[in-house]
Amino acid sequence: MPGGNISAVVLAAGEGKRFRSRLPKVLHEVAGRPLLGHVLAALSSLDLEATVVVASRRVEEVAAAMQARGFDGLTYAVQDPPRGTADAVRVGLAGVPAGTERVLVVSGDCPLLQSSTLLSLLELPQRNALLTAVVDDPSGYGRVLRDERGTVARIVEDGDARGAEREVREINAGVYLLEVDPLAAALERVGDANVQGELYLTDAIGELAAMGVDIAAVRADPEEVAGVNDRVQLAAAGAILRRRTCTRWMERGVTIVDPATTHIDPTVTLEPDVTVLPFTFLEGATTVGSGAVIGPQVRLVDTTVGAAASVTFAVAVSSDIGPEASVGPFASLRAGTVLARGARLGTFVESKATTLGEGSKANHLAYLGDATVGRGVNIGAGTITCNWDGRSKHPTVIEDRVYVGSDTMLVAPVHLGEGAATGAGSVVVRDVPPGSLAVGVPARMLPGRGNRMDPQAHPAGGGAMGDTEKEGPGDGDVSRGGDAQTAE
Repeated sequence: MPGGNISAVVLAAGEGKRFRSRLPKVLHEVAGRPLLGHVLAALSSLDLEATVVVASRRVEEVAAAMQARGFDGLTYAVQDPPRGTADAVRVGLAGVPAGTERVLVVSGDCPLLQSSTLLSLLELPQRNALLTAVVDDPSGYGRVLRDERGTVARIVEDGDARGAEREVREINAGVYLLEVDPLAAALERVGDANVQGELYLTDAIGELAAMGVDIAAVRADPEEVAGVNDRVQLAAAGAILRRRTCTRWMERGVTIVDPATTHIDPTVTLEPDVTVLPFTFLEGATTVGSGAVIGPQVRLVDTTVGAAASVTFAVAVSSDIGPEASVGPFASLRAGTVLARGARLGTFVESKATTLGEGSKANHLAYLGDATVGRGVNIGAGTITCNWDGRSKHPTVIEDRVYVGSDTMLVAPVHLGEGAATGAGSVVVRDVPPGSLAVGVPARMLPGRGNRMDPQAHPAGGGAMGDTEKEGPGDGDVSRGGDAQTAE
């Protein structure tokens, strides 16, 4: 890769009036990154001395957004007031390191640029070059005009083009590799005698040609060099970026059933043999292990999914879904949810800051918040961890092989010991000893009557399936809660 003494100047000071937004233009999101983030990602693999971002007076907002996305080590320069692209480059040149011989000038609103295309400029034997594209309709673009030798003579902006100039279909892509010293001299000669009354960088190309500087032209795919000037173009760019991302993962061994309805951020990591079903959104730092099946209709944000896991019709945010675990349909995993190997969070179950141990399951209609659940636990339908007392959150701890009966209210802080059980409809307001059964409202403890569904339950449980212990007078609720543990 060509190296040494090349810096990038990224033009990112545009206000984006056609967006009709209070947000700086280059911070509008598309396919998982701000516009500017895509450009910086394309530059990141090049051997550059420095990258200077020319921003407006809202530079602190732009810098904070880029740092939050992991783009560090950038230099920022401020163009205030905005006086055109030539002035922006002049401001950017003041920020490049001493000794920089050439600058790669790119626009911050071109998210479709790829590193390979930029590298093609850097690898040219010529010292000065620009990207062009040939399009069917050049309206709105600067036209590249060549001399009798076929070399670049000048660029005329669309509003200033006249006669035959308007018929030229080779357009300026807004990407330049230019020597610093001649460029600085050319910028001093650029005037504002044009329709917009601005200082055009494109006029510097004509000045360089007049100074005897030869400028090569590299033709790029028109799709790749398209800029984004409004929300319609933003959506069009997003579709292309998502298609590229899906194609890249399919080439690496991932099955994507319908790329047109699949959204995968560029920061997502997928292993081979993952299957992604339609209407799936994988965002942020999400990772998915080999053999996992995701979708349909799933949204994962900053979530880890282990090998051979399954997630369907669900939303998970900042969660960890272990190998062979199962989520959904219609489940909501909020931040801090951790499912161990083979755990299951089923239909209409919501979790938050909860760990579900290996092989444990909450199959339907439950809320688990601020809970630690051990191995082999069954959470019955309708169970709620009542973790909020109006002022503070409190934890629920459920040890291994506990059976929580249907419609149980666990009023935190509360601790259920190993092999314990709760009867259907119980309201548990105090700790349940190992092997005990909690029944009633509020629940009372029946020692030795714990989890009867599991022959491996805590020895103190004493009540395996088929227990013939008789109920005493007034213990009818015990029969309903203790012996009828069938709901999961």
